[in-house]
Amino acid sequence: MNPNSTDSQLLSDLLDRPALHWRPFVDRYAGMVVQVVQHCRQSQKWTLAAKQADQVVATVFERLAENDLEIIRRYEGTGSFTTFLTVAARRIAIQELQDHHSNQRLQTALKDASSERLQIPKAA
Repeated sequence: MNPNSTDSQLLSDLLDRPALHWRPFVDRYAGMVVQVVQHCRQSQKWTLAAKQADQVVATVFERLAENDLEIIRRYEGTGSFTTFLTVAARRIAIQELQDHHSNQRLQTALKDASSERLQIPKAA
């Protein structure tokens, strides 16, 4: 299934003049990216504050914009652009959430190690 004419025109405009059409692209797909991030978070049972979830959404759009829209330019026009974008956003979101989760575990481990070294009793 090809993208509808509105999506097709938005994508074409974005690829021709990214600076001018980036904002309409974000406005069009922000809700979908938020849903993707929330789904990834829930399916992996990761806890995130609203601010952290917003940061993951922002990172998805930053990665989509990198290198002159490299990821978006990979869309070949076959199949649904929304599906293509959902898959790309999911991959980016999972990577970001995994990085966030790893950093959380590292901070907890460092905090625990510091407490043990300093002989600070753990809270009950």
